[in-house]
Amino acid sequence: MTNTDNNALEKVFRQYFSNYVKKENVAIDGKWLNGSDANGQYTNECHKAILNILDKDTKIVFGHKFMAKNKANEISALKQAFDEDNLFSDEGQIFSFDAIQTQTEILNNIDNNGDKYIAKVKGNQKELKNKIIETIDDLKTPIDSYSFEDLGLSCGKKYVKREVEVFYSKSMDIAMYDDRFNNIKSLIRVKKTLTDPKTKEQTFMTSYLIANFRTTAEDFYNKIISHWRVETYHYHLDMLMEEDEHIAYKEPFSIAILRSFALNLFQLFHNAHKDKKLPTGKATMAEIKRTCKYDDYFTAQLFEQEYV
Repeated sequence: MTNTDNNALEKVFRQYFSNYVKKENVAIDGKWLNGSDANGQYTNECHKAILNILDKDTKIVFGHKFMAKNKANEISALKQAFDEDNLFSDEGQIFSFDAIQTQTEILNNIDNNGDKYIAKVKGNQKELKNKIIETIDDLKTPIDSYSFEDLGLSCGKKYVKREVEVFYSKSMDIAMYDDRFNNIKSLIRVKKTLTDPKTKEQTFMTSYLIANFRTTAEDFYNKIISHWRVETYHYHLDMLMEEDEHIAYKEPFSIAILRSFALNLFQLFHNAHKDKKLPTGKATMAEIKRTCKYDDYFTAQLFEQEYV
C-alpha cells in the first residue's frame, strides 16, 4: 500500500458506489483514524481523520474527504467537498450536520445552491442557541409536534422518548432573523427523556436545530433520527472492521477507503436480504462478515450481485 494514490483509489470508490445511492438525504461526519501516526498512538493530535459522506436512505458511504491534520480542519474539508463537481446530486438533497459543522458559510452555500439542511446548534454557538431559545419562548406554541417512545432499550439500556416541536410564524417567510444566515425557516426543539427500567429514574435533555425548509414534525423526526446512521456506520467500522485496533500509519487513507468498500458491500447485501438466513444465522452485518471468512462463493456474490 506504500505507493497507493489515495485520490485515485477514492475516485474508483466513488464510481463504484455511485450507482447504489440516491443522494436525497445526506449525513456528513468526521471520524478519527486511530493508529494513523507512528509517533502519536496515544494522542489525538497526531492522528489523521476522515470525513465520511453517507447516503442515509441506503446507509452507504459514497465519498470521503481526508484530514491530514486531525479533525481540527473538518470545516475546511467539508467546504472542499461542496466545491467538488459530481460529488452531490444536481437535483438537490437534504444535508444533516452535527453542531461542529453548523457554520455560516456552509449553511448559506447550501441554501444558495437550492439544497436543504438540518443543522444542530449546541453550546459552541452560544449566541445563536440563545437567540433560538428566546424566539421559541416568544412564539410559545409550536406549529406542529410529534413524539415517539422507543419500547426497546437503547442509550445505555434505557427507555427513550423523543418529542419534536417545530416553531415558526405562519405570517413570515422565515422563523428567525439572523444577519449571518440567509434563510432560517424552521426552529426545531427536541425533548429527550431517558427512563431507567429498574429505578424508573428519568433524565431530561433538550436540543435545538435549524432548517432552511418547512415540513411536518414527524418528517423532521425521521430526518433527525436517520442522521445517526452515520454514527452506526462508524460503529460498524470500529466493531466489524476493527479500525481502532489497527496501526496504519502507512497510507491510512487508502486503508480507510478499503474498509469502507468492504463495509458498503456488507450493507448492500443486508439491505437486499434482511430476512435471508445465512448458514450461521440471520443475515446481520456480523454474520455477513463471518460468512465471507469461509465461503469464497458468497464473497464473490457481494461483488457480482446487482442491488439497484
